[in-house]
Amino acid sequence: MSAVDTRAVSLFTGAWVLFRRVLTNYRNSPGLFAITLAAPLGMMLLFGFVFGGALASGGDASAYRSYLVPGVLVLVAAMGLTSTAMTSNADLHSGFTDRIRALPLSAAAAPAGYALAETVVGILALALMAGAGYLMGWRIDATPSEIVVAIALLLAFRCALSWLGIALGAAVRDEQMLQQTAPLIFGTLMFSNVFVPTSSMPTVIAVIAEWNPVSSLVAALRELLGADLPAPAGSAWPMQHPVAAATAWMVALFALAVPIAIRRYANDS
Repeated sequence: MSAVDTRAVSLFTGAWVLFRRVLTNYRNSPGLFAITLAAPLGMMLLFGFVFGGALASGGDASAYRSYLVPGVLVLVAAMGLTSTAMTSNADLHSGFTDRIRALPLSAAAAPAGYALAETVVGILALALMAGAGYLMGWRIDATPSEIVVAIALLLAFRCALSWLGIALGAAVRDEQMLQQTAPLIFGTLMFSNVFVPTSSMPTVIAVIAEWNPVSSLVAALRELLGADLPAPAGSAWPMQHPVAAATAWMVALFALAVPIAIRRYANDS
């Protein structure tokens, strides 16, 4: 067997083992999965039914809920960042990461297994949240190809942020410090168009929100799934071309997160 074949076997074998390990943890601790859905579902109900009328500015509250659901789906996808960060950090403190580094496995095996498992869990979470949105009155008005592109962008976002979370969890050795970063991460997600259009924000905040990758993905989903609102004149390029911007952000996130995560799991790290 050539050296290339050996590296490939070590990569896929290690990734498969870690993939099964993460899914087993979710199966044995279903509360972990429930937690990932609790906050987005609570926000969807809160903003959809409690604040929906006010945020609709006198318009149709049901139309606002259709506007809201794509944003909540992006929030669910973003939960992959915190879950993988906590998992990789816990493995670091338990010594499991050191045992992985001692094995003849590719440095990419562990993070790839974690990211793949979180993406699979994300599929179930997104399906359940989409079902909840349907019960709230959300409907998809799109062609099959547009639906496929929307799903692909959502899963790519989940996977990319999972890689970023793995790198973060392995880099931040203080568990309490990592826990304190979760609200900061969630706050960053809120500087976006998830709940209200960026046109309603002050100028400086609007510019930040329009260049937020979350805003690009949310706008892309709204455009692809039929809840699109025309971008206001003068808005930033990502809001004018959300699908292209979201795709570019996904590529950039993978290019940033994957090498860092692999380096953190290298045998000589």
